Amino acid sequence: MSSKVLGVIPARLASSRIPEKMLKDICGKPLIQWTIERTKKARSLDALVVSTDSDKIADVARSLDVPVIMTPAELPTGTDRVAATVKLFKGFEPDIVANIWGDEPLYPADAIDACVGALSSDESLQVSCAADRIDDEKMLSAPSIVKVLTDLDGNALSFTRSLVPFPYNTKAPYTNYHVIGIMAMRRAFLEKFIAMPQTPIELREGVEQMRILENGVRLRVVKGDFKNLGVNTLDELEEVRKIMTARV
Repeated sequence: MSSKVLGVIPARLASSRIPEKMLKDICGKPLIQWTIERTKKARSLDALVVSTDSDKIADVARSLDVPVIMTPAELPTGTDRVAATVKLFKGFEPDIVANIWGDEPLYPADAIDACVGALSSDESLQVSCAADRIDDEKMLSAPSIVKVLTDLDGNALSFTRSLVPFPYNTKAPYTNYHVIGIMAMRRAFLEKFIAMPQTPIELREGVEQMRILENGVRLRVVKGDFKNLGVNTLDELEEVRKIMTARV
């Protein structure tokens, strides 16, 4: 029997770096609308909902015929918001939950399908995420960009905001990847994850995926050349506007 998959876009209104980031205009549409429209193209989702604390964001989602579940503003992370949403969702009991970050409008829906597919093809796997090839050297040292190291089978070894791996041997070929905004989890593991205390490296790096690795759980990384850039800073917002202008 095939797994039932729920896609959740957590989208809070407050943002420390960019006020009301999800509503910022990009080529005539609010940022969150681009994310929703891209996500609706994913073939692996049986349902999609937007989880938010904002009536403004809710209005955008409903205008695109996407259901909304209102969740408290004080939830600490997007994953906590996703978990709260799953408990409130009445459509069906999902086997897999796709946590789709609201502030990354560029990468294709194929990345979502690939993460869900990794879980569907390996029953022992509990969680997967996507990573994009780094072509711009400036991204290697940018703290807003979370880099990932994997083993030869594509399982995550570490996540960091620092430059990795250290270029001790510059003649050795290596392709760098950074995390992009999709993490798929089995529903049962999602419940375990949010019950886990935050871990030392997670807190030090500000990267919640480290909580998974620090608890010894295998995390599969789906790699691609997605040409993605998230909106974490004003400079990134302007760059996304330029990229989107060239695409539309």
